[in-house]
Amino acid sequence: MNLKPRRETIFGQKEFLRNSVGMEFKTAGATLSAASFTAGDYVKAGTAVFKDTDGLYKPVVEATPATMEGAGLTAHDVKVVAGSNPIVGILVAGHPLESKCTGVTANFKVATKGRLVFDV
Repeated sequence: MNLKPRRETIFGQKEFLRNSVGMEFKTAGATLSAASFTAGDYVKAGTAVFKDTDGLYKPVVEATPATMEGAGLTAHDVKVVAGSNPIVGILVAGHPLESKCTGVTANFKVATKGRLVFDV
């Protein structure tokens, strides 16, 4: 276990929400699978993710089925460091702007129907 804290400064996070009405977040956030993202890159706020069978959150792709568990959007930017699974907030209900989100597919919309409203 690595107990050495590190401080990351993130500049320029883009707003991906239409408004703040009805916002709900997953309690305690979510642990992303670092192996599913590119090390050294940032996972941007508004990235569609889901909970895989190993308990880690992975990015939504076209082939992801509509039965995805724990689907939501990352609430803030987070840097992926090799060998370290980052923890990020997950927006599970609200009014995001689809054009400013990443990885929103038809199956993701089915999985989050009634919680995340893209067509208002």
